Amino acid sequence: MTAALVYGYLALALGLGIWAGRRGGGGSDDFITGERSFGPILMYFVMGAMVFSAYALLGTPQRVMAKGSDAFYALAYGSVALVPVFFFGARVRRIGARLGLMTQAEFLGERFASRRLTALMGMASLLAFLPYIVIQFKGAGVVMQQALGWHPIAGAALVYAVVTLYVIFGGMRGVGWTNVLQGVVMLVVVWWLGLAIPGQLFGGVGPMFDRVIAEHPEYLTLPGPGAGTSDYQWSAEVLLSILGFSMWPQVFMKCFTARNARLVQHSAVVYPTFLLFLVPLFFLGYAALLLPDAPRDERVLLWLVGHPLLHGGGVMMACFSLAVLAASMSTGDALLHGGSSIFVRDVLVRGFGVPLGERAQTRALRGAVLVLGVLGLVLTSQAGRWSLVDLLLLGYAVPVQFLPVTLLGLYWRRANTIAAEVGLVLGLGCVIALFAASKLAPGLYAVVNPLDLQIGVLGLAVNTAAMIALSLLTPPMAKSHLQRFELP
Repeated sequence: MTAALVYGYLALALGLGIWAGRRGGGGSDDFITGERSFGPILMYFVMGAMVFSAYALLGTPQRVMAKGSDAFYALAYGSVALVPVFFFGARVRRIGARLGLMTQAEFLGERFASRRLTALMGMASLLAFLPYIVIQFKGAGVVMQQALGWHPIAGAALVYAVVTLYVIFGGMRGVGWTNVLQGVVMLVVVWWLGLAIPGQLFGGVGPMFDRVIAEHPEYLTLPGPGAGTSDYQWSAEVLLSILGFSMWPQVFMKCFTARNARLVQHSAVVYPTFLLFLVPLFFLGYAALLLPDAPRDERVLLWLVGHPLLHGGGVMMACFSLAVLAASMSTGDALLHGGSSIFVRDVLVRGFGVPLGERAQTRALRGAVLVLGVLGLVLTSQAGRWSLVDLLLLGYAVPVQFLPVTLLGLYWRRANTIAAEVGLVLGLGCVIALFAASKLAPGLYAVVNPLDLQIGVLGLAVNTAAMIALSLLTPPMAKSHLQRFELP
C-alpha cells in the first residue's frame, strides 16, 4: 500500500506540474514569475508549502526530543516572519512590474546601479541554497528508506528526478500548482497523525502533556534538558530567523509572481495561519519523548509512526510518507526553480553581462535546474555527518545579510552603491570567517563570540554599521535614478 501511494503521488505531482507549465507563454518571464498572474489560492500555498520543508516534519520533533521547548522558536519567528514583506512587498511588486525585474538580486542591482552587487548577491544566494537543498534531499531519502527500503541516495534521486522534470517543463506555474497539492497533503496528514497518535498511546493530547509535566518538566521550559539553550542563544536564533526569512531569494521572488501589489500584502497577512501545521509536530515530538528507545535523530518521527503499539500503522506510515515527500518537494522545487533563475538572470545575464536572447535564457534556466538537481544529490551523498538543524541554521546566515541593502535601498535616499557593495562584502566575509573559525579554531571562536550568538546576527551587525557609515560619508546617488524606485 505504501509503495502504491508513494509512486502514485510522484506520478500525480509530475503530471500536474507539467500540465500547469503548458498554460503559460513559455518564455523566461513565464518560467520565473508565471507572468505575474498568481491569485490568492496559489500565493497562499506557494508561500506556506514552500517554507515548511522536510526540516519542519523531520527536524521539529527531533528538536523537541533534543532541546524541549527550544523547538517553539519556529512559532516565535514564524508569526511575524512576513511582516517586512507586508510593508515592502507591494512596492517591490509595482517597481518590478514596471521595470521588468524578476529576481531579488536583479532588483537591488538595478536600485544601486551595480552589476557587481547583482553578481555577488546571486552567488551568495546559491551558496545559501546548497545546504537547504541538501535538507530536502536528505528528507526524501530518509522517507524512501524507512517506508520502501530504498537506499537514501537512490530514493532521493527518484524523488528529485520527478521534481526536476516538473520544474524544467512547468517553471513557476508547475511549482505553484504542485505546491497546492503538497500543502493540502501536509496539513491534512500531519493534523490527523498529531491527534491520532497521542490519542492511541496516551488517551489524548491532554493526558500526554500531564505525563510530560510529571516525568520531563525540563522539556517544557528553557533552557531545556541538560545545559540546554541559553536565553541569548534562543533569542539570537529567533532574531536571525525573523530577519532572514523574507530575505530568502525564493521568498522575495514571490512578490513578483502575485497578480497585483495588494495580493502580496494579503499573502503576508494570511501566511501565519499555515503555522498551525507545526502544532501537531510538537505533539508528536513529546509523544516520542515518553516512549522508550526512541531515536534522537531525524528518523524519530518515522520510528514513531511505525510504532507497534499503534493500530493501523501501515496506513499511518503510508500517509506520513506522502506528507514528508510533499514537504521536501514543495521546498525543493522552489529552491531548484529559484536557484536556476538566480544563476541565469543574476550571475550570467545581469552580473557578468552574458548576452542571452529570450529562447537562450529559457534553455539556460531549464539546464540550470538539472545541474542544481545533480549537484544537490552529490552534496547529499557527502553530508551524512550533518544534522538537518545545523544545515538550516548555516543556510540562514547568508540571506540575512541582504536585509540592510534591501531596506536601506528601498527607504533611504542616502544609501549608495559603494555602501551597499562594501557592507555586503563585510557581512558575508564575517559569516564565512566565523563559520571557518567554529570548525577549525574553536578556541578562537569562543573568544570572538563568547555568547555563542548566531554568526548571521554578528555578520548583520557589521554589514549594517558599514553600510550606514559609508552612506553618510559618500555622496548619494542621482535624484533622477532614485525617482525610478519611488523613493520618498
